[in-house]
Amino acid sequence: MPPRLVPDPEDAPTTVPPDDAQAPNPDDIERWILAYLKHAPLPLALREINRLIAIEAVGAKQGTTLDVGCGDGFWWTLRDHDRQEVYGIDISASEIAQARARINATLTDVSRERPFPGTEFDEIIGNCSLEHVPDIDAALGNLRKSAADGARLLMFVPTPRWAYQGRLQNWLLKRSPRLSMAFSGALNGFFQHWHLYDAKVWERLLAQHGWKVKATYGLGSARSEFLFRLFLPPAFGEFLAKKLTGFYPSKLAKYLPDTVLAPAARLVRWAVSDPLVAADSPTAYEYLIVAEAVEIPQ
Repeated sequence: MPPRLVPDPEDAPTTVPPDDAQAPNPDDIERWILAYLKHAPLPLALREINRLIAIEAVGAKQGTTLDVGCGDGFWWTLRDHDRQEVYGIDISASEIAQARARINATLTDVSRERPFPGTEFDEIIGNCSLEHVPDIDAALGNLRKSAADGARLLMFVPTPRWAYQGRLQNWLLKRSPRLSMAFSGALNGFFQHWHLYDAKVWERLLAQHGWKVKATYGLGSARSEFLFRLFLPPAFGEFLAKKLTGFYPSKLAKYLPDTVLAPAARLVRWAVSDPLVAADSPTAYEYLIVAEAVEIPQ
């Protein structure tokens, strides 16, 4: 009999944020905001802080952690975690060179090889990275081989309609769907999104590779999306500058006193409150998918 990939209704994953979700300490959020404003463009800072709040809400798992697409490893300078137990992989040599100063990092293409052979991980985090991997089947298979018994996978991935959010896109979608779709395609092309799936599709795809989805949440709010879209145009220039220089010009803000950054910090703090929403919420621009390692279907 072929493996059942669609769960029974009573076995379906949670899609609504838990009532007992733990909110991070406000002082931690303030620290994260200031740190990211001195590190990356405001739209990226906004997204990363939302993810930090979300991952703290679902609770950190103790043990050895693998960060898939770790970038420069900056995320781990802000989280309360034993960095000796954090491993990271990325396909960018320049990013890995920076990450090695923060975590155990190595240059690895997860679609071609198993990360850190011989090491089994208790938690694997894909922080908006797996949607950029062309061969997603090979990547998920290699991650499953790296997982310890009962390991947890946390994936942040964009929703299929994230690029249609925002007032301009909503207006275009109603009046000129072709133009709206062309603009959406350009955004996804710029960010190299290979995989834009509904939560149910991710659930089935993960099941094929030995991952059982336990919960799927949405990330996003009208306030967060407004601020993200407002500052996205100048952020494109920073993305291009990083390609040339290796860092975002926003890093120069580290030379500014916190009082100068206070107005921007207040804006971000206003936008990031309560980022977890229902998976099917119209304001959800990303999913947080929580899965556990199970027996791989034969």
